[in-house]
Amino acid sequence: MSKFSHADSDKEGTRRAPGRPKAEERGTPVRDLVLQAASVLFMEQGYEAVSLNQIAEQCGVTKASVYYHFTSKPVLFTASVTDMLRKAKAGTERLLESGGSLRERLLRIAQVRLARSQHAEFETLMREASHWLTAEQKNEIREAEDHLHQLLAVHFRKAVDAGEVKKGNPLLMAHLYTALLMIGNREAAQGMYGSIDELADQMMDLFWSGIDSERTQEKA
Repeated sequence: MSKFSHADSDKEGTRRAPGRPKAEERGTPVRDLVLQAASVLFMEQGYEAVSLNQIAEQCGVTKASVYYHFTSKPVLFTASVTDMLRKAKAGTERLLESGGSLRERLLRIAQVRLARSQHAEFETLMREASHWLTAEQKNEIREAEDHLHQLLAVHFRKAVDAGEVKKGNPLLMAHLYTALLMIGNREAAQGMYGSIDELADQMMDLFWSGIDSERTQEKA
């Protein structure tokens, strides 16, 4: 008699390899559940404070299931952060392709980003995790981050060419904009105003005053 029981098989009828987690009954693949939980916990608590046990408990799977998909904490960290950055890029791209002026689209992006609960600043998180990451893992994360900046830079370039914003380095504008959003995620910043929308409005006013082409013309 085979040593595999019916419970050791996936729903498709294929045998499940030893240690492989059972199919997720909730419909979301276990790997995706782990990535989602890990990205939230890392951004809320930092790298060192988060354990694989904690991540497993957060998404309702066993620690063995986490290890099946990610062989170590640095591997999971790299995968979860790059996945988060790719999703951020996709969401940003959708908003940038929506209607309205660049200022209006950047404001919508700010409102969405600031509404998400994030306590750890990205650069602080990277410095904390860098001791455990390989050069390849660091590069993978930085490449995903750069893709987001390059996307923003394309739209800043279009705005420069159209005279919507003053002449300048589009990539620098992209970095300044994302840095401003990180500051807005600080608890101190979010406590200054009655709502996220009000905070986003104020931040965009400050940012736009620095790149607005009309303000440049007024000074001239």
